[in-house]
Amino acid sequence: MIKKTFVLSVVVFAASSSFAAAPTAKEIIGSLTNLNASSAYPKNAIHINETQAIKLKSGEVAYLSGVEFKNAARNFWGGYILTRPKLKQSQILDYGGQANSFKIYEVQVNTKPTQLIQLSSAGSGQGSVSSQDELVYFDGWKAYVVATAESSSDPGRYSEQLGEEDCKTGHEIESALKVVPQANYIIRTTKTANACKGAKVTIKEDKLPFKIR
Repeated sequence: MIKKTFVLSVVVFAASSSFAAAPTAKEIIGSLTNLNASSAYPKNAIHINETQAIKLKSGEVAYLSGVEFKNAARNFWGGYILTRPKLKQSQILDYGGQANSFKIYEVQVNTKPTQLIQLSSAGSGQGSVSSQDELVYFDGWKAYVVATAESSSDPGRYSEQLGEEDCKTGHEIESALKVVPQANYIIRTTKTANACKGAKVTIKEDKLPFKIR
């Protein structure tokens, strides 16, 4: 296998003047090929929060939108839409739930520019909250995962003796991803503790090798 050298730098990304004009909300929603994946009611009751230009692995310019599905259930109000003007099509992505924000990082792979996108999924129920962040790049419609960070909060099992949840049986896990400039890996930092106030926090760092197919 050929070893690849990566140069990564975090950028605050805005649509370049070299890009075509960003599609309107009407164009994005009107060109959806999987409208049935919408959790909005009615299906096309989708609010576009923000849209940013991105580049796919091939160099094709596309647009990523963080969206809100109107009248959706609590765990399904947020999501993302990828729009490809070249194909005059857009698709709802398999991320979101209670999340719709994203971050864009720029990467050089053997001098070829690629972009990593951080997408999120989140949900909650019965006192527990969980979320997942993934760094991905797009090859066509497909999102290839580079790294994953999972976070969750659980107050613990109910104790009849205490008359409430036993925090010692619960947990607080906070995980975050960091793209390291001038390196070929991503750092994932995970903080873990039980659910008790002032509990000891354990911190673990993992270096995740960076790969592009």
